Amino acid sequence: MSDIYRSQFRMPLALFERLKAEAGKSKRSANAELVARLERSLADSSNEIDLRILFETLERLSLRNPAMRYSFGVNLGGKLDERPAEIVGGKWVLEPEPGDALANFVAEQSSQAVRTAKAKD
Repeated sequence: MSDIYRSQFRMPLALFERLKAEAGKSKRSANAELVARLERSLADSSNEIDLRILFETLERLSLRNPAMRYSFGVNLGGKLDERPAEIVGGKWVLEPEPGDALANFVAEQSSQAVRTAKAKD
């Protein structure tokens, strides 16, 4: 644990309550939510980071609204993926094709989300 800096920060109570509420929606502790948000805000933007933020947002929306189904398609180099990615109940659905980097990334996100959900149960 030597790579963890322990500190105590002050923030307005109303901001902390909002942070706790968002952490609950993400099924994380307030500390984990704070760390995730700081990492996102301090990281250099990249496609991978932006996709991860998009996926996390869709997962939260799907968990908050289990009756809804979210789907989207991706256009890579002028070629539209015929198999749109879908998220239902916080779980991603997309069968990867060999050599399809985006599909493999989505499938990886799906398996990570399932492992995380099982670990919390």
